[in-house]
Amino acid sequence: MLHKLRCSMNLKTLLVCWIIAFNASLVFAVISANLEDSCSECSLCFEEPVPREDDINFSYEALKLPRPTTGLLYPRESETREVRSLDGLWRFIKSNSSDSQQGLLEKWYELGLEQTGIPTMAMPVPASYNDITVHAALRDHVGIVWYERSFFPPNSWEREQRVWLRFGSVHYKTEVWINGHSALRHSIGHLPFEAEISKFLKFGAENRLTLMCDNRLNDTTVPQGTVVYNSSESNNEPLQTYTFDFFNYAGIHRSVHLYTTPLVYISDIALHTDVQNKRGRIDYKLMVNHVDQTPCLLRVRLLDKSGQLVREQENTNLLDGTLVVPDVNPWWPYLMHEQPGYLYNLEFAIHAKDTMRLLDVYRMPVGIRSVEWNTKSLFINGVPVYLRGFGKHEDSDIRGKGLDYALLARDFSLLKWVGANVYRTSHYPYSEESMHFADEQGIMIVDECSSVNADIFGLELLQNHMSALEQLVHRDRNHASVIAWSIANEPRTAKNASKPYFE
Repeated sequence: MLHKLRCSMNLKTLLVCWIIAFNASLVFAVISANLEDSCSECSLCFEEPVPREDDINFSYEALKLPRPTTGLLYPRESETREVRSLDGLWRFIKSNSSDSQQGLLEKWYELGLEQTGIPTMAMPVPASYNDITVHAALRDHVGIVWYERSFFPPNSWEREQRVWLRFGSVHYKTEVWINGHSALRHSIGHLPFEAEISKFLKFGAENRLTLMCDNRLNDTTVPQGTVVYNSSESNNEPLQTYTFDFFNYAGIHRSVHLYTTPLVYISDIALHTDVQNKRGRIDYKLMVNHVDQTPCLLRVRLLDKSGQLVREQENTNLLDGTLVVPDVNPWWPYLMHEQPGYLYNLEFAIHAKDTMRLLDVYRMPVGIRSVEWNTKSLFINGVPVYLRGFGKHEDSDIRGKGLDYALLARDFSLLKWVGANVYRTSHYPYSEESMHFADEQGIMIVDECSSVNADIFGLELLQNHMSALEQLVHRDRNHASVIAWSIANEPRTAKNASKPYFE
């Protein structure tokens, strides 16, 4: 569905299309396009662009859809799960930009950083590394850096447990080793990734975690950038260039967790909620690992804010189910109700069907609300809502894009102080913790993918872009605060090559 919008002639960056979707699927996605040429009447000119020499028409017949993300539930403790933070001071080495492969060739992940002969420094996690010191060489570093720390998994984790390592976000291309063994890789910033690491661990002993990350951007990364080299004979240091209007902070930006699950465990949950009249509805889908080998029974409980049981259900069909909530307390945005951001507590527990032994339990907050729209308005729970808010950034002094709870609380206080009820996560996914806070505070979110100023369109870029968007939707689909998905910011749509890319 395409809506033309009235605009003033001095606007260059405009909202040009809304792609409709909702909740666990796409709600409505926003493309913010940079209109490089405008007509004399209005900034919204939909004439066919004039072909340019730098426009390339690609064939996307070989396009592969991204593999659907599974798992990545936010780490939460329960009767069957333990969570341990690995945040703190890590050992850190900045690679030589002129020889960025040195650490890989010399296998630093096997030696340990202290054995490389290169001095290490203490680096806080989570934080961008750029502004931690007073040295311009670290702030402007282009290429690979290395992190390392030790940890002790207790002996109790070895018995009938799976142990997982989860990163909230690392910028950008990342590989992780446990005791010298490659454990996981990821290449898109701003999004979480994890792996089960049980087979790599020495229980009841010291273990070494090593991480390498590379902040270089190119034509196929999301976002794009170009690395250029100084032509001076005395200085061949690389320089990262890009067109987006924020600093390219890098490092381990969000929290790192070890957590455990039982052998049979709830691996994924998808929710869809609705409100009609005074009745709420929660449709849920679960993924349970090893369900075929272990016959299970699912018990679902919904509790209100005071901890009182509202609804419960037993379900032998573990794949999906529905809870109906009479006299529901809906989730409302800030300033639309005296109790904005009302959240229930939803509990899923799986039991062995024969003995009723508890196998796993996972609890999560849920806001019950409906979102609808027509050509004239957006409706929350059937009531028209007017969006008042901003685009934000996560940047802060010293920490860069590192997770900062004090800054988070301050930002939300400022939002409510000025009477805002929404913000766009310009121009990348914000932390999971900020999404939880938005749910609690009743602040609506336009959730933006990290594709910004896409300029050189091609097959590999599109596959990475689609993967970034799919991972974002998977991560945030259960948040009541999310009312829209923004699929890109200011792509260069005046180029002919953009047409097949977005089609």
